[in-house]
Amino acid sequence: MFADDDTEEVDEEELSHSNPTPAGAEEPSDLASGGISGRSQAAVNRQRAASPERHFNRYRAIGQRFVTGFSHPETLLVLDVLNAAQRAKQVSGAVAEIGVHHGKLFIGLSLLQPPGGKSVAIDIFGDQELNIDNSGRGDFERFENNVKVWSSMDDVVVHQGDSTKLEPAKLRELAGGDIRLFSVDGGHTNEIVFSDMRLAEATLADGGIVIADDVFNEYWPGVATGTLRYLLNGAKLAPFLIGFNKVFFTHAEYSEFYRSEVNAALAGKLRFATGSSEFAGHEVGLVALQRAQDVLRKSHLAGTLYRGAYRQMVRGLQIVVGRSESSR
Repeated sequence: MFADDDTEEVDEEELSHSNPTPAGAEEPSDLASGGISGRSQAAVNRQRAASPERHFNRYRAIGQRFVTGFSHPETLLVLDVLNAAQRAKQVSGAVAEIGVHHGKLFIGLSLLQPPGGKSVAIDIFGDQELNIDNSGRGDFERFENNVKVWSSMDDVVVHQGDSTKLEPAKLRELAGGDIRLFSVDGGHTNEIVFSDMRLAEATLADGGIVIADDVFNEYWPGVATGTLRYLLNGAKLAPFLIGFNKVFFTHAEYSEFYRSEVNAALAGKLRFATGSSEFAGHEVGLVALQRAQDVLRKSHLAGTLYRGAYRQMVRGLQIVVGRSESSR
């Protein structure tokens, strides 16, 4: 059952769409398509080092709107909660993403890193002949410019190539060790998803979290089959949270802690509905945006005001209609 939430609202942000871009369609230009203007990268780096949380919040509230991509903005709110939960458990390591596209989610991940913490970007970028399912069109120039505008390239390591050919040892070398937050959003076929999930598992820090994209997206059934194939073939990770077109995985002993941290952070927010369910034999938390009608239905005060306004409107219409009838 979803929690009945009536407390204060969080920042208002529009949802991005997770539907695939139609073949041949052009995407809107990123704010950073022309590169950094008016300030040096060194100045950006100094500001970020001085106040990393402020920069993450700035990107979550404003910056992500100007970077094209398919990630829901609310994902960054969940990642902020999970990042704090990892700090509480002293979980450390790099962050990484397979399928960075133009950097929409990757920038948020990199901004959660402490100074000197590595962020690894894995994408085929211009090698589009490897994009066998047309599940995205990564562009390195746009990616790099976006990162420079909203974060920094200083501790970013870029691997351009087929993720299914990337060995765990090589990825650990690129990351400087294990990975604590790993987004899997590369190719959307059964084989690629299975391979990417295995790679994420093999390089994950103890207490690390994998963020899998499009598992329940009807446009990409290969993601669902690849994810279930991973879970049914000796998976060392378990899903613990579903929300905003993502499924979050971690080691089983951390699942309850992370799930409860997200629920505690979001359950009192008016815009969010939280709950619990089961996925592939594992207990999972659920989080979703509430529609206006959901809020009205659950809030006694809002419902009373709505019904009162509706009755006044009906009475007004009846008066107008009555006058019209009597004047004939």
